[in-house]
Amino acid sequence: MKVAALLTLALFMSVRCNGQTSVKTVSLNELQSVIGLPLSQAVAAREVYKKPLKAALARQAGKAGTACQTTSGQQPYNVCMGKEDETADSDFAIFYNNLQMLCHDQNQLLTLQQSEKQWKAYSDSTMKATRAAWPDGTAAPGVAGQVYLSLIRDYMRLLDEIYDLNISQ
Repeated sequence: MKVAALLTLALFMSVRCNGQTSVKTVSLNELQSVIGLPLSQAVAAREVYKKPLKAALARQAGKAGTACQTTSGQQPYNVCMGKEDETADSDFAIFYNNLQMLCHDQNQLLTLQQSEKQWKAYSDSTMKATRAAWPDGTAAPGVAGQVYLSLIRDYMRLLDEIYDLNISQ
């Protein structure tokens, strides 16, 4: 049983580390290519980033509290949570990568990027605490998956609140 839990945890961690879309750091030059345009062109250019950002946010907001509820059995639940976390990682990357391009100036971009680094450290610390609280047993990967899912969805929701003006303009 412990072997199955360890294999499931290994699957969960490999899924988390090999997401389809990765977070990228937008350079100041990339942002300048949008904010340096004449106003009407800048507004049009920004629209390209809003659609995928809003779709990724909506997918995760629509799933809040429903992940793997209909799954029966611990191992299928753990696998389901791994897949949910992978989808959330991908949606977060889409959301965050596009949000960077909606910043109004370089200072806002740098502040957003610093916030993401701090969130990543907080997330890593929280996951370390989760693994310490659930070191063994078949439920450990599922609990870790649920905690991570809560972290990433909450952060997306918080960024949406903070940058609502950027997203809605």
